[in-house]
Amino acid sequence: MTTPEMDTEQRMALGKEIYETRIRHLVEPHEHGKYVVLDIATGDYVMGPDLGYTTQELRTRRPDAILYTVRIGHPAVFRLRGPKIWWNKQ
Repeated sequence: MTTPEMDTEQRMALGKEIYETRIRHLVEPHEHGKYVVLDIATGDYVMGPDLGYTTQELRTRRPDAILYTVRIGHPAVFRLRGPKIWWNKQ
C-alpha cells in the first residue's frame, strides 16, 4: 500500500480514501466529535474522544504506523482561534 517514496500529499490522499471507503459509514453520525487515527499501511484504526490517547493506543498496537487522523463530523482535526479583537468604531 505505502512506500517510503510516498510524499505527504499521497499519504494524505490514501488516508482520506481509506477513511471514506472503509470507516466513515461505520462511525458517522453517531460518533460525532470523536477522533479516528488510522494506519494507512494496514487500514487498522482506533477511535476515541481524546486524540492523545487514541494515537497512543494505535502506536502501542502498531509502532511503525503511518498515521492519518480525522475528527468525525468536522472538516479538520483542529480549529484554530485567535483572540477577539475589540476596537472602537468611530
